[in-house]
Amino acid sequence: MFNFNSVADQVATAVKTPLTYVEDKAIRASLENLVDTQTRFAKTVYETNLELAQQFVEASQKVDYTKAFAVSK
Repeated sequence: MFNFNSVADQVATAVKTPLTYVEDKAIRASLENLVDTQTRFAKTVYETNLELAQQFVEASQKVDYTKAFAVSK
């Protein structure tokens, strides 16, 4: 089953594959580190947005919206 983390990992692997052609090991390691950091950042953003969306749904279920539209006499 595909989920965000597995897709992000596959993309990171695909991006790092051409880096094997970089001859300077320090530059290659630096670029691989950059890809790994970007992948971790994307995963963190995804998890944070997912958590915020879940909290929003839970909070919105507790609000009684009929009171906002009730006609006061």
